[in-house]
Amino acid sequence: MSSRTDPLLLPAVVLSCQGAPEADLNLVRALGEQGVPVIVVAEEAQPPSRHSRYCVAFHHLPDFTRDPARLLVLLRGLQAEHQALLPVFPSADPDLAALLALELPLATVCRSVTALPDVARLLMDKRAFGVVAEQLGLPVPRTFSPRTMEAAAALSHTVDYPVIVKPTHPVAWKHPGLDPAVARAKALLVDDPAELMRLCGLLAPHGLEVLVQEYIPGLDEEHYSVHVYVDPEGCAQASYTARKWRTFPIHAGSGCHVESVHWPALESEAVEILQTLGFRGIANMNFKRHARTGRAMLIEINPRTSQTSILAARAGVNLAWLAYRATCALPRLPAAPRRFGLRYLNAGLDFHAFRAYRRVGEWGWGGYLSTVLRPGLVYQYASLRDPKPLWHLVRSLLVRRFGAPAAASVPRSGTMPDGSHQAGPVADLPSIIDRPG
Repeated sequence: MSSRTDPLLLPAVVLSCQGAPEADLNLVRALGEQGVPVIVVAEEAQPPSRHSRYCVAFHHLPDFTRDPARLLVLLRGLQAEHQALLPVFPSADPDLAALLALELPLATVCRSVTALPDVARLLMDKRAFGVVAEQLGLPVPRTFSPRTMEAAAALSHTVDYPVIVKPTHPVAWKHPGLDPAVARAKALLVDDPAELMRLCGLLAPHGLEVLVQEYIPGLDEEHYSVHVYVDPEGCAQASYTARKWRTFPIHAGSGCHVESVHWPALESEAVEILQTLGFRGIANMNFKRHARTGRAMLIEINPRTSQTSILAARAGVNLAWLAYRATCALPRLPAAPRRFGLRYLNAGLDFHAFRAYRRVGEWGWGGYLSTVLRPGLVYQYASLRDPKPLWHLVRSLLVRRFGAPAAASVPRSGTMPDGSHQAGPVADLPSIIDRPG
């Protein structure tokens, strides 16, 4: 594992959308620790990944997920600057949607590590995937997709509560003026017909893009995710399983306290599903074990890395590095030793989650402290190998609390850590490009 970038390796581009700082930092570290120089393209001006030691260039590109043409201009500029197509890693659903929205084949502007466009679009369209999953007999919960308020009203009196309600597409609820708690939600737990109709009423003016899914009984710790890299030849090079001990928001959120576990049978089933779909690239597949039957039910397939990708890397399954090597035609690596029982912690979100779990009686102080005070945790921000992101996070919190200092000017070009000069076509783009830190 390298602490410095390797000048012989092509830079990798990591995309970072607004409001998703966890995934991009973990991707930057997973790649950077292998010597890959990383270019971060972000909608936010100060994402933590900008300050990583592995970030060799930063581009502030506001609203690129809403205007993918801006992303296209940037990718073309990077291609011209480096005289090569660069691997591009979306870190969240809006990034991936922006890539898929480019009006030309991805192979003409980057080395794509994502699924084939048609397969990726199918998996991101939860309504369409639900139909295909049922046709293929995949182990998915019953799912309904009312398209009108009348259909929603009829459904509200026939489904068994609680139900999970989610957008049909990852960005389907991101509308200006919509309640932020709804617009940012990955999924919502709904307990009764009145709440279901209230939610549908909020969304109907923007188009009723809702999926109503049967709730799988069991605590949040019955959520598992299987992470797989399938190379361009269709071979599953590596996989690993993670268990979500706590999620934020609780009962319908993303993992904030996650453990690497050994479940080879589930991994084999996941790989078989991906190969049936003709999938290529990195996938993270969400399952929940049914509390009564013990059956692992497939909830969704995300055609990208998860926000906890650094846990996979620490556990010996660095999917981002495997995908990078394959897209850059580097020799395949032998399998690394696996580590089970390793845990990932996003301390801030996990504490908020714990407070919510405590209110509903699912976690007490003793159980919580035993999980966060154990040795060997992989932290979201804190890293002795890469300390600056945590320092900048703390500084930004202090600034927010006590007031902002005078703004420093940001150069549009400069000398990079490897001695190269940041100039050329990219320097003329409407973005901020400077040294990390």
